[in-house]
Amino acid sequence: MNPLNWKTPLKWLLAGSTMLFSHSLLAMSQTPTPAPVDVAEKVRITYTADTNPANIAPVRLLEGVEIWPAENQTNLSHYRVYWGDVAKNKLGLGLAPVLAEIPANNTGEKLVYEFPANFKMEVGAIYVLVCSVNKDSNGSEEHCPAENNLEKVTDPLLTIAGNLNDLKSTLRSEQNLPGVQVMATCGDLVCNGIETVNNCPVDCSDYKLASFNYQTLCHDIEEVIHPTSVEQIQQIIARANREKKRVKMTSGRGYNTTSGSATTIVCNDGIVLVMDQFNQQQQALGMSLETFEGTEVVNVAAGASLHEVGEWLFERDKGLGYVHLGWRDVSVAGALGTSAHGSSPKNPNVLSQQVVSIDLIDASGALNTYSRGTTGKTDPDLWKSLTTHLGYLGVLTRVRLEVSDATNTQVKVTFHEEDELFGKKTVLEDIQECDYGQYNWFPSLNQYLRTCGKTTTAAAEPGANNELLFPYVDFDQLSASDTMQILQVGAAKPSSRTHEGMAYMRRAGWHLTPLLTKTIDGKKRYTSNAVGPTHRITSSHLINTIDRETFQMDWELAVPEQNIQAAMEYVREFNNGLNVKNREIPVPLIGIFVRFSKVGDQALMAYTGAGNGFENGTTAVHIEMPIFVPVDLSAEQFAEYMDPYEEVMRKLITDFGARAHWGKNMYAEQYGNQDWIFTLQRDLGVYGDHLARFNKQVGKLDPNGLFANKFGKAIGIEYPNFEYPQEW
Repeated sequence: MNPLNWKTPLKWLLAGSTMLFSHSLLAMSQTPTPAPVDVAEKVRITYTADTNPANIAPVRLLEGVEIWPAENQTNLSHYRVYWGDVAKNKLGLGLAPVLAEIPANNTGEKLVYEFPANFKMEVGAIYVLVCSVNKDSNGSEEHCPAENNLEKVTDPLLTIAGNLNDLKSTLRSEQNLPGVQVMATCGDLVCNGIETVNNCPVDCSDYKLASFNYQTLCHDIEEVIHPTSVEQIQQIIARANREKKRVKMTSGRGYNTTSGSATTIVCNDGIVLVMDQFNQQQQALGMSLETFEGTEVVNVAAGASLHEVGEWLFERDKGLGYVHLGWRDVSVAGALGTSAHGSSPKNPNVLSQQVVSIDLIDASGALNTYSRGTTGKTDPDLWKSLTTHLGYLGVLTRVRLEVSDATNTQVKVTFHEEDELFGKKTVLEDIQECDYGQYNWFPSLNQYLRTCGKTTTAAAEPGANNELLFPYVDFDQLSASDTMQILQVGAAKPSSRTHEGMAYMRRAGWHLTPLLTKTIDGKKRYTSNAVGPTHRITSSHLINTIDRETFQMDWELAVPEQNIQAAMEYVREFNNGLNVKNREIPVPLIGIFVRFSKVGDQALMAYTGAGNGFENGTTAVHIEMPIFVPVDLSAEQFAEYMDPYEEVMRKLITDFGARAHWGKNMYAEQYGNQDWIFTLQRDLGVYGDHLARFNKQVGKLDPNGLFANKFGKAIGIEYPNFEYPQEW
């Protein structure tokens, strides 16, 4: 994930300071209004930012307002919405125009109001203010105490600029910290500067395949092949059997044909099949809509990207619902292989749950079709093994996925204080209303972003898109090199607090240019409120715009429903100092990603699959910490930085019943044991008897270990006729 989604348009500062104080003198003379009724408990707004946030006169459009009503509405008739000034009073005082009047309800449910299109923010407006109106006063008595009943729509530009200057100053003063000068060039995939094989293996070592984040480098692969037909794969399998070589598969869907999985699950010491060309671009591998075993399906080649499938279906008024991942370029087979997921607290969102049939070439080279309606009944464990295959059962060639009618989703992004998740409402209660829902949580700031989408019959807005992983980036303030070096400073010297500073910039950047986009008057604008096709508005491209790697890895676990609140409270305390290093643990790249999945019984090895603490039909939470991985640190220095992250992951597994994502949770091999989290959960038996049942199916389809690799040993894969090499 790109850590550069922040921007500090200093050209705003002069204009902004004029607006900030234009109404302050009038505000001082305002007389208090009566307080006849309670005030709204909370107000959140959605808005549209300018195309370029550095414009001297930025234009913001107010999109909508959400009101959590007063606890006691007995004497309240409605709410009035106003612009607020710097002193949190109505902008214009007695002459303030009413932006909206929203009737109170008697249900206590949140009130939602959408403003007309192109509703421009008034000059001098700092807040959106909601006042409650006494129903016995004929509308003459308002209560506007300016406590929780308002939200700021502008940005603290002076504070942002000060934070940016502090980061630059720290970088200048810490050039001698380990790895800082190496990081000036490391990651551009050219061995230059002061780089060596030891301090920058990404640029200077020899490897045949890398993960998208370049933390997994596969050095032992003998041969990489990009197959384009079933027959070619069968010929490769036959040759591998003759020559006693092992075979693995990967999607090649990442930047520079890298793997979408960031663990050694994709590595081996033989042949690797990169499936980036095994898709609908080949004449014999096209997509089709069919009825199969009484179910309407799309029949696709295994190497097709999930987003391409979504686009193809949308043109035919069909869709896959909420199974689309946050990263939209994952392949169909890759998503099945690691039980990859979208985010929904109440809808199926794991692709394994929508598979109807699978075509697979096994270790003998035979091509067979397995299906939900046949294999699922005659050999249910085999079917449940195939739907999250981990790459150990064979080469998937085609998949049939259950489809439904195409839908649009309205997504809103709002900004919150983290206490809202740990007070009157639990995490699940807060997100339960959303068909698509997730958080980006910054414990070091005590804040989070809430992304909530709801299926709608409204038409999609022009250009509506999700750009969470492809953000607006302004290099006028910090270059790509500066940014990476600042992150290196924070890893080499956590007390420098540069990671805290970068977390602040990330959150501030999302307020300046929210993570959704749409087209207004022919121009792309950033927005926190958009209606779009479900597959586009819930998923984003991960595109490298800076010609260098960001050295990021993801710690990610799934926690069962009964432990969600306790686990989140533990993570909160952990990040705020209750850890082995007794320090704050900021997450500067994208915050802690909190997502949700419905637990299903369709797969033995899906890490949100039913069994052993995960109850079918309940909701699991994914707690993901994308973090920066430094270069050129000693083992002791690296441990000082990384130990707290390993501590929280270990605790979530041992105390909260969590399971680790199969395609994440590994960092660069020069820093030691990469697979400890998988051996831990293997030894603890977090999958109950599912692993033994899965191994039985592996033994049927690959008894001699053609698809074996070192990662398989770590997670507990066993074979009847194959023993792992001792060096593994």
